[in-house]
Amino acid sequence: MLDLAIAVSMLLLVVLGCADASAAETLRIYSGPPGEPASPDFTVEANGQPVFVYQAKVRHEIAKPPGSIWTHEMGAKAEVASFACFDFEGKVAVAVKPNRPFQKATLLPTSYGIQPKIEGGIVRFEIDQPRKLTLLLHGSAGASPSQDGSDQRPLHLFANPMETGAPKQGDPNVIYFGPGIHKTGPIEVKSGQTVYIAGGAIVRGQILPDEKPTHSARTGLNHYGPLIHVQNARNVRVCGRGILDGSDMPHASRALVLVANSSDVQVDGIVIRDSPNWAVSMHGSDRVSVANVSQISGRLNSDGINSVNSRAIRIRNCFVRNRDDSIVVKTTQPTGDASDILVEGCVIWNDWGYALGITYETRAPIHGVTFRDCDVLDALFWALGIHVVDSATMSDIRFENIRVERTRGGLIRLGITHDMWATDKERGHIRSILFDNVRFTGGGTPASEILGLDAAHRVEDVTFRNLQIGGQAVRNAAQGWFRINDRTANIRFGE
Repeated sequence: MLDLAIAVSMLLLVVLGCADASAAETLRIYSGPPGEPASPDFTVEANGQPVFVYQAKVRHEIAKPPGSIWTHEMGAKAEVASFACFDFEGKVAVAVKPNRPFQKATLLPTSYGIQPKIEGGIVRFEIDQPRKLTLLLHGSAGASPSQDGSDQRPLHLFANPMETGAPKQGDPNVIYFGPGIHKTGPIEVKSGQTVYIAGGAIVRGQILPDEKPTHSARTGLNHYGPLIHVQNARNVRVCGRGILDGSDMPHASRALVLVANSSDVQVDGIVIRDSPNWAVSMHGSDRVSVANVSQISGRLNSDGINSVNSRAIRIRNCFVRNRDDSIVVKTTQPTGDASDILVEGCVIWNDWGYALGITYETRAPIHGVTFRDCDVLDALFWALGIHVVDSATMSDIRFENIRVERTRGGLIRLGITHDMWATDKERGHIRSILFDNVRFTGGGTPASEILGLDAAHRVEDVTFRNLQIGGQAVRNAAQGWFRINDRTANIRFGE
């Protein structure tokens, strides 16, 4: 009995994150909740302790029924990715055992310089700071993802900083979800409240029987209100180490976290899985921080983090894998500029749309936006861009220290055009744009384009400083495979 008690105590210490007192580092591992199936593709250990491995659907099969532009049927075919999470300080040794044969393993982003070792079919590596990593397995040494399908069934690993400041269960200002699986309808968050999703918890959003959708004549899709709704509120937190899950709800039905007309809001640390619509967005809000959030969603319209008509926004150290624009700025309303926005230290895997930039709805001015020190692992269409379809001016936009590892479309696109998302009769402008130390590190020569609309709606004053493709400096449009039309002005390379 004593041995059993000791064993139980040791297990509790691991679950609660108490490391061996003699170790220099601290490690916190969260158990998967009962009823959640573990991934059959990988087993993971951190410092010799087992880490639960989840799965998430990606790249859902698209259907186009009459009256809809597109949708995903519930239960539609999809690819699958695995993911695992833990918190740590100091150093941690990670061991991953894939359940399929492979010859080579790659850890992304490659800019981190982490070289895994393969020993007896186990991939081993060490990390000494929080990282958002992706492990790809290659069937043959030196083969690219497009050659051997190594971008299928990957492992996304979220090695987080130690959680601090977790609220206590029972606090009247805390909406608390402890370990386990919870099902909930919409949550309205008031000023001063915290929504806490503990490590080992899964919160699954539901459409309640009495809820009535709003039907979009434009798309043919049905929409409900957001799952976590922060509206007209101040001093709010949505945080934890658990999972916010949208898989029980149909495509396009709900945004998962919406901050509207609010200020001083923090969204921190949670994992978002299978969002049916926009995952995290800020509308008409000020001083919102989104930090250390990880998202994996495979349905169209699952925008990752959208800043909409908002100001003083900080998005840091997030991982976004989704099937629409990943981290972008928009102005869906004609009033309320979007400004003072920083996106920093994020890792993007984009399965549709733009990875980073300003996109589509551009009905009020957007200025003072910086994307800095980010890694784009993959982009289906465009890695970086500014896509203007409405009447406002985009200016003072900076892309600094960006690494792009792969794009199946293009590298950079700046364009003024018209499409189905436009509502304004007039088109806008793109001015004063800087690309500083942007590097494409993958194979091939991805194309880019800069396209103004007409003489009155031009793309102008664009500077490329230290743009590199495949290690070679781009000093003119031809070297960078750019298509530039005559509705542009002052496009400069090599400064």
